[in-house]
Amino acid sequence: MDEKKFKRLQYLNQNVDYLSIRERQEYYELLNEYNALQGYSTNDSDEYRDHWENYSNEYEPDASPQDSRNYKEPNLTNRSSLKSRPKSKLKPNKNHRSGGDPELGNHQPKNKKKRKKHWFRWILTCLIVIIVVMIGFFIYGYSRGVQHEGGTIKNESFTGQTNSDGSTNILVLGADKRPGQSEDVAHTDSIMVLHISKDHKTVRLVSFMRDTLVTVPGVSSYSGKPNVKINAAFTIGEQYSKQGINLLSETLKENFGVNIQYYAVLDFSSFATVIDSLFPSGVEIDAKFSTINGVKMTEVPVPDDLALTEGKVSSDKVLSASQAAALGYPDGGGIFMMIKQGTQKMDGRTLLNYARFRHDDQGDAGRVARQQQVMSTVITKLKNPLVLFTGSSALGTARAVTMTNIPNSFFLTNGLGTLFGMQGGLNSTTIPAVNDWTNAYDKYGGLGLSIDMNKYKTLAQELLGQ
Repeated sequence: MDEKKFKRLQYLNQNVDYLSIRERQEYYELLNEYNALQGYSTNDSDEYRDHWENYSNEYEPDASPQDSRNYKEPNLTNRSSLKSRPKSKLKPNKNHRSGGDPELGNHQPKNKKKRKKHWFRWILTCLIVIIVVMIGFFIYGYSRGVQHEGGTIKNESFTGQTNSDGSTNILVLGADKRPGQSEDVAHTDSIMVLHISKDHKTVRLVSFMRDTLVTVPGVSSYSGKPNVKINAAFTIGEQYSKQGINLLSETLKENFGVNIQYYAVLDFSSFATVIDSLFPSGVEIDAKFSTINGVKMTEVPVPDDLALTEGKVSSDKVLSASQAAALGYPDGGGIFMMIKQGTQKMDGRTLLNYARFRHDDQGDAGRVARQQQVMSTVITKLKNPLVLFTGSSALGTARAVTMTNIPNSFFLTNGLGTLFGMQGGLNSTTIPAVNDWTNAYDKYGGLGLSIDMNKYKTLAQELLGQ
């Protein structure tokens, strides 16, 4: 190969990433010719190029002075003189512009960048697939919930208020029936506020004991002291204007300075449906009961709230009025579910009965503690990645069977983001704390709990924001 062809080959090699189709063809012809002179096979042009790069830089014009002093004109017909030349990285001329290569494309020797782009596309594709599948599960769960309810649930009008720090408060109510579900007035035996910080890392649950005496706007007398039970605000609001949620929210604001942005009202049957959707094999929980009439029982009879509508289960037992009275039940006999003390798996119906039980010697305080235990256990188990998709389906079901003003987008984004972003478990607080009250009567003659309102208003604002 003469020197003219050799220099042309060097030039094409330096600009191989920018060659046109014609130039690329010329490059491989010269490279084949050169390697044929060196005794290499012409079946693998990549091998030729590797061999060529071992010595082609000998002709680089920007070689160092030391390289120039040691430079010797290569013998283009002498194979051994070329094989002994040192390797160096070629510097392509980036000012060379190609006419484009629609068939072969530009040569990309930078394999690391290609691998990085490949992995990035693969991860992005997986994330998109996961999101689409989760949305599909959510829609499936929602359809299943609508079928369970026999139609969509109509929400109450609600005037929500947001916190100035960007956090979110959700009023969660457990009722014997949802408002509007029947002609009877709905009652609530669990009043909780779920607080989610702006960064979703902190989640708190504050429970208000239902017999706490408060001032209810437009209902309490002007005696200057709280004289209506807090759960009555919900019932009164439903009875007179179908605004139970609004009146309860206004009551929390009036007494504790708490802003409520969203609400969720769940009845007994719907609660059991949501739990069974989330955990088809049940929820493992450590059942804890206090003494009953001073006696510690290994198996506690708990009223089965769904027995009349959904039938008895194997763990149900019928107690006479005298048997029930001996166990501290003032309302006579009925169907009771026998729940053992200690760790066990519960389905949605059993978990509901466990959370509602209040006939041990701790009374309503014991019930609030069990409700918080159930909420904390469920949220902790939801953080398991294995329930990612079933969790999306259950959220869809929960959305369909719950009276709520929470947008669907909040369920899919903030809901799952909170589950996997929260640090630690669910922080639970009860207002008032156990035994931190005095007994007093409300305006209707019922026994309630009188608390230090200034103390608990300050605590509520610390926990739930303003």
